[in-house]
Amino acid sequence: MSDVTHPKVSANPSYRHIASGATLKFGLVAAFITACIWASWLVSVKMGAQSALTTFDLALMRYGIPALVLFPFLYRSRRLLLTVPSWTLFGIVLGAGVPFFFLSSAGMHYAPVSHAGLLIPGTFPLFVTAIAFFVFKEPLSRPRLLGLIAIMIGVVALLLISMWSLNGDVWKGDLLFIGASFFWAVYTICLRVAGLPPLAATGLLGLVSTCLLVGLLATGVVSSGMNLVSANELAWQFFVQSILVGLCTGFSYGYAINSLGAERTAAMGALTPVLASLLAIPLLHESIGLAATLGLCFVCVGVVFASGIVKSSR
Repeated sequence: MSDVTHPKVSANPSYRHIASGATLKFGLVAAFITACIWASWLVSVKMGAQSALTTFDLALMRYGIPALVLFPFLYRSRRLLLTVPSWTLFGIVLGAGVPFFFLSSAGMHYAPVSHAGLLIPGTFPLFVTAIAFFVFKEPLSRPRLLGLIAIMIGVVALLLISMWSLNGDVWKGDLLFIGASFFWAVYTICLRVAGLPPLAATGLLGLVSTCLLVGLLATGVVSSGMNLVSANELAWQFFVQSILVGLCTGFSYGYAINSLGAERTAAMGALTPVLASLLAIPLLHESIGLAATLGLCFVCVGVVFASGIVKSSR
């Protein structure tokens, strides 16, 4: 009999493989950059809350430019797209596309932007972990569990502090933000499972979303207010929506997910409300009380544990 050596095949699918060494560090940096851009986006939305721009205008900037710029990357990956499960492509387009954008925008009619910063990036790590644990049977380590609990405590604390000073229909906006958070969690999981190049995935998201937006405009469902704002305001929103959020995070977020995995990247994203609050101090002249500071600290500690920076000892 001849001895035949068979290569070992990993029992885990590719989307469960987590980078190590320098790639892991670059992934953490990419996730942090993404959180910074998200925080900048939230502050810019709050600064332009009285703008005549409609949700359609902002969404078109968000998806239209990436659709044009990144189409070559999408075209190069056309054969790879045929090998990806269709449900993951649907989840990518649905989770971070027009439904997510309009849910987030609708929520801002009832609740302040600070709630959006708290509930969308602050709670989606919990949704991501729940989906990964119950649907994909991902393991949940003790440090990550402790980190998620800390994030939850921080989010609830910040939310209660905000709710005490507000009345009316704020809860409606909060529910819409939580719905948007769930959609973003679906996007994060599907992007990780699909394993597409970040720029190709962003190009796909932009192309499908832009086609849908054009269809909504053509049928009169939505309207535009671009002709009612100044060139400076239009340029600022274009920079934030198209360049930072549309293009930069398209790469940084995808790179982080491919390097760190969906759960760790989601945990790093929970830094967004912390960064947004810090940016609001010099830019919006807002103050942070002691109780809010403690809540933000819980989120920071939770991110450290849930992101995998702190590992359990064996």
